[in-house]
Amino acid sequence: MAQAQSNISDFFKTMKVRFEKCLEPTLSCTAPAISAHSVQNATSLGLIADDNHVYEMRMRVRNGAPQCAFEKAGRNQASTFPGFCGHHDTDIFKPIDTRPLSLKDEEQLFLIAYRSVTRELHVVMEAAMRLQTTLQRQIATGVVPKDAPSAAMMEATGHMMKAWGVWKHRLEFYDRPLVKERFAEICHSTFVIEHRKPVLASSSFFSVDDRQWGKRFAGVTLNVIPTSATETAVIVSYPKEQSGQARRYVAPVFLKGGDERLLALSHMIVDRAENFFVSPAHLEGWPAAKRKQIEESFVGTVIRSDAAKPSPELMLF
Repeated sequence: MAQAQSNISDFFKTMKVRFEKCLEPTLSCTAPAISAHSVQNATSLGLIADDNHVYEMRMRVRNGAPQCAFEKAGRNQASTFPGFCGHHDTDIFKPIDTRPLSLKDEEQLFLIAYRSVTRELHVVMEAAMRLQTTLQRQIATGVVPKDAPSAAMMEATGHMMKAWGVWKHRLEFYDRPLVKERFAEICHSTFVIEHRKPVLASSSFFSVDDRQWGKRFAGVTLNVIPTSATETAVIVSYPKEQSGQARRYVAPVFLKGGDERLLALSHMIVDRAENFFVSPAHLEGWPAAKRKQIEESFVGTVIRSDAAKPSPELMLF
């Protein structure tokens, strides 16, 4: 019992560790990062919020086990991450923060994807730092050896490799083109959900192959962006040289139409996109069994890496 309480205490101490470096392209900025939105607040989140709140999926530890559940979050806090200082956040993303979205604007689409990749970079860097902090604490207290392999050391090393791999992907496919304004090096597959009230917004990045972390991998960003009271833009972005792998992966969404397309998109979001937000009025209309199935499918993908099983109950729209 004492060991379990110590483990839980260590977990909560570790979760307070924050990574707050400005992740501008050169990584040389020393100004503190601010909390910036991965999904635009005033427009996209504003179109799905009720009483200035949205639902997001959150992980908690209950009875010593991780659980995921939808919880309400204030619109001003939802989707935020400390990834850029105030200057770089304003300067880099001005074209998408000050102009209406156009699905024909290569610069806007590039920057939307860039923000998603950078959010993922922040997430994996913070996770790696937290695990290193835990490892050092366990070494200091004698729980694990300093100079011998252990499960804690392997996990910490694995997350460092993951963070390095995401950074390398951003450097090669996003940072260098951004500096030289070669926005066409990122391709995009898009469609618009029309004549429906927006109910969901998302900004995510994930790999579409089975390469080990540390190896060069293919990745896509998925953005679901409410743009008006009756329309939502869906944007999948990927490096031009990886377009074949990316398009094959998202084909189940783009080769369908109507509700079948929205169900396939919902499945992809639950299976791969951890950063999404749902309208309270919409979610609160779901049957309890549907909400529970979505939450359980999500925790399976996040904690156990189990692929979500296709089901009509996973429809998010």
